[in-house]
Amino acid sequence: MTATFLYDANLRLEVGSPEWSAFLGDHDIHASGYHGDMTPLTQQLESHMATFSYLPVLNYFYLRTDPVYEPIASAVYAADGTTGIPSVLVVPTGSEATDAVHLRGKRLAIAHRYCTTSFLAPLLMVHGLGGHIDEFFGELVITPPYEGQVEAVVTGSADATFIQEDVWLKDPANAERTRVITRMDHLPTPLFIADTEVPLRLRSAVQDFLLTYRPTEKESALFSGFAPYDAAAVEEILRIAEEAIA
Repeated sequence: MTATFLYDANLRLEVGSPEWSAFLGDHDIHASGYHGDMTPLTQQLESHMATFSYLPVLNYFYLRTDPVYEPIASAVYAADGTTGIPSVLVVPTGSEATDAVHLRGKRLAIAHRYCTTSFLAPLLMVHGLGGHIDEFFGELVITPPYEGQVEAVVTGSADATFIQEDVWLKDPANAERTRVITRMDHLPTPLFIADTEVPLRLRSAVQDFLLTYRPTEKESALFSGFAPYDAAAVEEILRIAEEAIA
C-alpha cells in the first residue's frame, strides 16, 4: 500500500534530492509539496489524506486534538543546531518606528497565516501586548516567503515584517535597507508528523532516516536535519497560541 507524504515546500526540504528520492521510492511513499498558503495542506490533513507530513507548528495547531496524527520529529535550525527559531521584526531604515507598539495600524508582510516566523511571531508578540493580531495591524500583506517579505518592506508595500533571522542575515543588503526593532526567540521548528496507525516498521524506518538525514545544499538549507520531537517546547507555544487566536 502506497503511503502519502504531504509537505510545506516553503521550508526547502530536499525532497527531490537523490537521498530522499531513493528512500521514498524504496518505501513506496508518494510525496506532494505545497507552495504559498498552507490552508490546502491543513485541509488535506484534516481529511486524513496523508500518512506523513512536514509542516509548520501552526498547521499542527489545528490537528493537535486529532488522534490520527502525532509528531515524531522536530526540524533542527541550521544556524545553531537547536529546535528553536529566532525571528526578527524589521522596518525600513528610514522608518520612525523604534518599538513594536509603533506599528499599530501599520501593514505587516507575512508569507501565510501558518508561517512560524512571519505569522506566529507577531501573533505571540501582539498577544503579549494585550491585543489581537488582526486588530493591532492595519493590514496583513501576503507576500512570497522570506526574501519576498523584505522586498515588500523595502518597496513600501508593507511597513514591517517578521523574518527568520538567519535568512535576513545572509544578504548584507538587508542590513542596509532595513533594521531590526525587536525579535521573538525560541519559536518551534517545523514538525514531522505521522499517522498513528502507520505500520511500526515503516514508522521506524522514516524516523531513523530523519534522524540521520543531513541536507546536501547546506548554504541554502533553512534546517540541518531532524531531532526527536521537542514536545515540551511545542506544547507550551501551542497553549499560548490558542489564547492568542481565540
